[in-house]
Amino acid sequence: MTDTRRRVKVYTLNEDRQWDDRGTGHVSSGYVERLKGMSLLVRAESDGSLLLESKINPNTAYQKQQEDEKFLTDLFAQLTDEATDEEKRQELVNFLKEFCAFSQTLQPQNRDAFFKTLSNMGILPALEVILGMDDTQVRSAATDIFSYLVEYNPSMVREFVMQEAQQNDDVSKKLTEQKITSKDILLINLIIEHMICDTDPELGGAVQLMGLLRTLVDPENMLATANKTEKTEFLGFFYKHCMHVLTAPLLANTTEDKPSKDDFQTAQLLALVLELLTFCVEHHTYHIKNYIINKDILRRVLVLMASKHAFLALCALRFKRKIIGLKDEFYNRYIMKSFLFEPVVKAFLNNGSRYNLMNSAIIEMFEFIRVEDIKSLTAHVIENYWKALEDVDYVQTFKGLKLRFEQQRERQDNPKLDSMRSILRNHRYRRDARTLEDEEEMWFNTDEDDMEDGEAVVSPSDKTKNDDDIMDPISKFMERKKLKESEEKDVLLKTSLPGRQSPSFKLSLSSGTKTNLTSQSSAASLPGSPGSPGSPGSPGSPGSVPKNTSQTAAITTKGGLVGLVDYPDDDEDDDEDEDKEDTLPLSKKAKFES
Repeated sequence: MTDTRRRVKVYTLNEDRQWDDRGTGHVSSGYVERLKGMSLLVRAESDGSLLLESKINPNTAYQKQQEDEKFLTDLFAQLTDEATDEEKRQELVNFLKEFCAFSQTLQPQNRDAFFKTLSNMGILPALEVILGMDDTQVRSAATDIFSYLVEYNPSMVREFVMQEAQQNDDVSKKLTEQKITSKDILLINLIIEHMICDTDPELGGAVQLMGLLRTLVDPENMLATANKTEKTEFLGFFYKHCMHVLTAPLLANTTEDKPSKDDFQTAQLLALVLELLTFCVEHHTYHIKNYIINKDILRRVLVLMASKHAFLALCALRFKRKIIGLKDEFYNRYIMKSFLFEPVVKAFLNNGSRYNLMNSAIIEMFEFIRVEDIKSLTAHVIENYWKALEDVDYVQTFKGLKLRFEQQRERQDNPKLDSMRSILRNHRYRRDARTLEDEEEMWFNTDEDDMEDGEAVVSPSDKTKNDDDIMDPISKFMERKKLKESEEKDVLLKTSLPGRQSPSFKLSLSSGTKTNLTSQSSAASLPGSPGSPGSPGSPGSPGSVPKNTSQTAAITTKGGLVGLVDYPDDDEDDDEDEDKEDTLPLSKKAKFES
């Protein structure tokens, strides 16, 4: 059977107002005859002896709350008292840690009352004192207690540290007037210092503290009321009193062209600092911008690109990529003025042809500049680093940047060309394809006899165009048509029928020109012509076969019938056969003539 009893530690307050440890046991409840009611029972886990027996009286709830407040006040007093034994302090802080952990099982309303009571009793000042002690176990337990408070109500912690800073400012002002200096001791700065000074090779405590700091500086969980904005007040406090503590290890390690210390633990710590700074760039506005530009933070961060630890160099690159991603011209001018692409280009060239995360991350950053068309950075990169990057041809990123740069220069040198491109891009002179189809269809449906010589059918909308506009497609069509007719005339004039000598013919144009061209010699004067006596094809010639001798060659274009080649014939019967033959399809006509 599963033991459902809770494991607790029992303390009693002695005559000297000190807490005595009675031991650890299991708590349960039951009816006690001697106390005449339900009671709490705590039996030692070692031998089962009774450590505590207390009757439960629902009418003493207020008295119990007073006792609890008195208990917590005494607890915090002993924790912060320098005279308290170190072993005793460890027991007390571990008890408080378990006490906070137990609160996670409470209902929300009860948990609110619990943490509010802790705050009123002074848990945060007590933690500030404990975190300043040398005992690592005590500090570790105090960090866990602090994490419970931050996760439950970060605004409560922020309010405390801002009030503390205001009090310290007032004290410092008075001490300055008395020519006495003092060092501000702020809870949040203690947290940052413990993160920086973590001796764990894996930096487990530093990772935990960095997460707590990120929660505290996250604007998403800050409150905004009608009277004040927590974001503005707290960030102003943080950048004034705390940011210099956070960036101290970064600035101390980047005084040269490469990191002063490049061991693994230092690299891990700087990576944590960069992660928090990158978070600030993404979520804060002018506070972090002013700090980065005024303190030249980005240049110092890019020194870490020369680290032998790839993860640290990537953290530095990610920090710059986050800044470029904002597309803020204040940042861009700062980058160009300080030539802050140089460390990135050096790292890219030193990486060589290796296809790794560093290579991909650098190319992605330049590709972002190209795709987003950040003109200032594009010009800066090409003007200063093109010779180093022009041989990179396994990606089109850098050639694309060069093309962007050349287009930008071309627009600057020729503003009119840029204006024309803008017009074309806005489709100002583009005509709807359906309009073209309608106009051509109208031209084809127009009766040729209604058209004047050489007149082209133009839609009313086209008549309103300027002379400089693009030539209308219908006009182009007419020019092509006239050119084709001219070519066909030449072909017909030069063509000889098989087996005959230059037959006389008449070319009749019926597509708007109404011009008849006749040969210089008549059909009757040419021997061997279809209509001359004695020709093999004439009806009166010997050996002639009665058949239709009137042949017609028809030349057509899209506009209709262009010309007819008529061979004179006096036989009326042949005219009738010709009418019948004209109605036949071309394929059947060929069979019929054969």
